[in-house]
Amino acid sequence: MLRTIPALLLVSAAALAIGPYAAGRWQSFGAPAGEAPAVELLESDQSHMLVRISLPGFWLSDVPAGGSSWDLVELPGCYPQGPLGLPGVPSVTSMFALPFGTTANVTVESVASTSFEGLSVLPRQTPEIDMDHAPFAFVQDEGYYADPRPYPADWCTVDGEGVWSGLNVARLVANPFRFDPATGELLVATSLTLRIDFEGTATAAAEPVNPDMVPAMQETVINWDDFAADAAPTDGTRAGAEYIVVCNSSNAAAVEELFTLHHYLGLHTVVEQIANPANPGLIFGAIADNYETGVTRFALIVGDYAAMPSYNYGAHVGDYYFACITGSDELPEIGVGRLTGDNTQISHQVDKIVDGYMTYSLADGNTTGISPSLSVLAAHEEQYPGKYTQCCNEIAAYPYSLINFTWTKVYPPEGGTAAMVSNAINAGNGFVTYRGHGDVTYWAWSPGWTATNINALTNTFMPPVFNIACLCGRYNESGNCLAESWQFATNGSSGNLAAADPSYTEANHIYIKEIYKAVFDQGLFAITEAINAATVVTINQQGTYGYANARMYFWFGDPAQEIWTFDASGEPGVLSISAPSAISPGTQNVTVTVTDDGTPVSGVLVTLTDGVDGYDAMTFYAQGTTNGSGQAVINIAAPSSGTVHVGAWKHDYAYDLAEILITTGIGDTPGLPVSLALDMPVPNPVTVNASIGFSLPEAGNVRLAVYDVSGRIIGTLVDGHADAGTHSVSWTPGSSIANGVYFIRLTSGSGTVTRQAMVIR
Repeated sequence: MLRTIPALLLVSAAALAIGPYAAGRWQSFGAPAGEAPAVELLESDQSHMLVRISLPGFWLSDVPAGGSSWDLVELPGCYPQGPLGLPGVPSVTSMFALPFGTTANVTVESVASTSFEGLSVLPRQTPEIDMDHAPFAFVQDEGYYADPRPYPADWCTVDGEGVWSGLNVARLVANPFRFDPATGELLVATSLTLRIDFEGTATAAAEPVNPDMVPAMQETVINWDDFAADAAPTDGTRAGAEYIVVCNSSNAAAVEELFTLHHYLGLHTVVEQIANPANPGLIFGAIADNYETGVTRFALIVGDYAAMPSYNYGAHVGDYYFACITGSDELPEIGVGRLTGDNTQISHQVDKIVDGYMTYSLADGNTTGISPSLSVLAAHEEQYPGKYTQCCNEIAAYPYSLINFTWTKVYPPEGGTAAMVSNAINAGNGFVTYRGHGDVTYWAWSPGWTATNINALTNTFMPPVFNIACLCGRYNESGNCLAESWQFATNGSSGNLAAADPSYTEANHIYIKEIYKAVFDQGLFAITEAINAATVVTINQQGTYGYANARMYFWFGDPAQEIWTFDASGEPGVLSISAPSAISPGTQNVTVTVTDDGTPVSGVLVTLTDGVDGYDAMTFYAQGTTNGSGQAVINIAAPSSGTVHVGAWKHDYAYDLAEILITTGIGDTPGLPVSLALDMPVPNPVTVNASIGFSLPEAGNVRLAVYDVSGRIIGTLVDGHADAGTHSVSWTPGSSIANGVYFIRLTSGSGTVTRQAMVIR
């Protein structure tokens, strides 16, 4: 088996022709300037790997530092891994899987090398951070630099063993550069072949992994193929909690709309109501007690710092601790989000997530131009056109496979202003990223961006926002940090990513580029899973500083927020459920049909349940996927009474919800409806007018009304006495009714039934 990441031209050491080198010159080993090293998997199974590292060349530059002139060694896509003050030579790092119960033993099979004489390699310095600061002190281990021994001591090491969402992984650190500071010789391995044996008694090849993380594992773990079959969950294993809500009894109602919606749409939810105030141990325990490998994907922590405190890392607090469930390592198992604030603020954030993103009609004629494929890239002006501007331009230049972006680039040296950011958000941009200096309450760039700018926004579509900067997420201090301002404002964001400490520039560059790739290229549509994938890549490349960055970033919002990926040329589909209006108690098959404008839709996740674990009584949770006819046949054991909640969900479709009444009265009264029933509008979506049918098991007062997503009545179709039997009314939305999602509710003495309708003209 041969796997090359990436594929490069390979040449023998004998064929190398190395010319004179000078400051800023590419030292070629037969490849074009700037080409990254190749990592080739020559052999691989669950007992060993044979890996070859090939260098295409490297950059050598003269730099002043500490009152002297030094030689800077750089390798594209690679970074130094050793302690500060020792020679700053880059390593080639790769994530690999190994069986549980084993350790990795590395031996060098062969080395092809060449040497450079008379160099003085710059010691590794304190990494740059994304905020203004006094110059860091020059760092040099003078004792080591006077000692005649090469650094690093070994061509290769292994570190960072841990569990990533059920997969046991470690990091292979290849060191193709070895510098002897006493002699000035830089020994360079142009080709390095390594054997890694997995020693010990394997207890398991892998645990089941979250299937949604597989694309990231395929991309990041070099020997994934050898473990894929063992890591795949088998039928019947995904029966536990996928979404864990940690709250207290006083704020559970504020977030109820969000977690019930996720539960009905296919994320089996468990609500853990714990003490107020809680502590990090209680929060972690509530999550860990419900965690099931290969199943659990998300945890939502609800409450401010006093009620639901984050883990204290010393210099800052963070919620990343709650993502690392298994073992003592710091690789994430689940995505974690937080809704902070008081109950009013939490409820408002839920409204922005649900109404401003999840149920928002992107095809609304009153908001023409809104599309997930519109993205703001705002960059701090430092070192323009390099550094932050270059990072944003590299994001824009990447060939994403799942979307065609239209970029709004806001670069101050090119005339970029804060008003440009505001105008883009108000016009409906689907993704907003700032890359640059930051502080607790602002983006520290020349145009300025604070709570004042956020509070002045008028957007109704609430995009996710990425503050890739320092300190914007320091929510545990008095006053609102910038992340809280994004969430608490009337408008603003549906969720935002922000750091609680000074964050590292190079790690941040990797982090945000990998988030975009995870969502829009690998298809990790749930935002915190994309963040976790980017975190693992950053840890792989940056080591210590990758871990440091991981600990300080928060996702303020819904961890399961699904990012839309259609571009401006398309529109989301609209799912419509057809299901029985009533069923009898007992074990039975329920057939649900899902269509889009009358056309059957396959691959829709259909969920049937009668409650939410930990919040109200739930006796069953069952799922199925629609076939080519748009049908899913799902077996349930219905209790003696109650309501079955039916949800239909598919990526890039507007979801639908329905209800089925459980009743013992079916068939008892010939000629009359056996239960209260409300049909879906026909047609749905509604373009001009629609017919709405309903059935009453007994005569009485009836009200049939239409509500918007905020709960406001926008029309009453029936309000008065109606006979038992089947009825039909017509609904013609007036010109004042905007495109979007609406709810039709039938209320009578027999109960209440609600259906969802979409208005699209």
